[in-house]
Amino acid sequence: MYALVDCNNFYASCERVFKPYLLDKPVVILSNNDGCVIARSNEAKALGIPMGVPYFQIQGLCRQHGVHVFSSNFSLYGDMSRRVMSIIEDNWQDVAVYSIDEAFLDLKTLPLADQEPFCRALQKKILQYTGIPVSIGLGQTKTLAKLANYVAKRRLNVPVFNWLGQSRWLSQIDVGEVWGIGRKWHKALKQQGIHWASDLAALPLQSLKARFNVVLQRTALELRGIPCIGFEEREERKSILSSRSFGCMQSEQDILAQALSAHCARAYEKLRQQHALAGYLGIFIRTNPFRADLPQYAPSMGVCLPQPTDDLRELTRWAKWCLNRIYRAGFQYNKVGVHLGDLQRLNEQQLDLFNTSTPHQQQQTKRFLAVYDAINQRYGRQMIRLGAEGHAKPWAMRAAMRSPCYTTRWSDLPVVK
Repeated sequence: MYALVDCNNFYASCERVFKPYLLDKPVVILSNNDGCVIARSNEAKALGIPMGVPYFQIQGLCRQHGVHVFSSNFSLYGDMSRRVMSIIEDNWQDVAVYSIDEAFLDLKTLPLADQEPFCRALQKKILQYTGIPVSIGLGQTKTLAKLANYVAKRRLNVPVFNWLGQSRWLSQIDVGEVWGIGRKWHKALKQQGIHWASDLAALPLQSLKARFNVVLQRTALELRGIPCIGFEEREERKSILSSRSFGCMQSEQDILAQALSAHCARAYEKLRQQHALAGYLGIFIRTNPFRADLPQYAPSMGVCLPQPTDDLRELTRWAKWCLNRIYRAGFQYNKVGVHLGDLQRLNEQQLDLFNTSTPHQQQQTKRFLAVYDAINQRYGRQMIRLGAEGHAKPWAMRAAMRSPCYTTRWSDLPVVK
């Protein structure tokens, strides 16, 4: 049996931990630059505020109904996530963190009769220790654990739901709610007359594989209670993208170069976390497509790197090389981004006969990157960074409604009176 622990409305719940007056009040969290809604409390959902809607479109609705609006505070959310995951790992040995607010537990060593009481106790402990409410779904497979969590949270409003003996729910859950069924597959399945999770589970396996693919075949088996997804199995990124709109429009090439360098640093962090090398780098710059009164320009450029690399200096150099070839003066730019592709594992790197770097230079690069990473991990993200990023950051995003970093900054520690 597997259990899925999923934090309820996680970003909104993090804000409520330090602002108890928000309990039972509508709360929404905005994306970078206070652009779109990325999280909502149940009360905000009940007002009909959709996910992803631009904030300016719902400002009137928010004022009318007293909705509490916050800029995203990922430092706070990341730290609260670590606290939740730490409690889970302290109480169970087989844990696979799936996302910032989700973790799977493999309960095969725990007797069936003890699994539900254990999950109830864990749910209460997480709430008591962190203030974050969670829902827990139990199932014979990871896919069923996901569905059990869905039933607990969306249908029954209970903290824990056990799928054992509850397969009737398959005929009441839209196939689009099944883990791994995205919009594209959802549409294709509907066109084939497959509307419910039970329809997918009942399809002949060979027919499913022939009409769709082996991934959906595996999902159907999981819905039947046959485990096909490994406990630690997590798909690696095939590419990495870092991009963000500016807080205010910029026209100078030097400013765009600084912003691209910062995005290279963020993409580099993700690359190192995956223990991968990038064989391709692309950039884009663009004006604001919603400003019809301004000239429009949205070029992009990519390059296959001479040698797959995880060297931040090389990535930054090639990003600036691309910028030099596509930048045009006279435009007000609104967004830039960096894309890394052709990823390969660090330990599977193919050697290049024409690589001109010496073994000594390669060792120097490894030592530099190791020290760079160690300092930033110990003293805080971007404690040191490349000079190419600049210092003032006039392009930085807006966050006019961000709450304090209560748990990660000494000056923001809440004071008990």
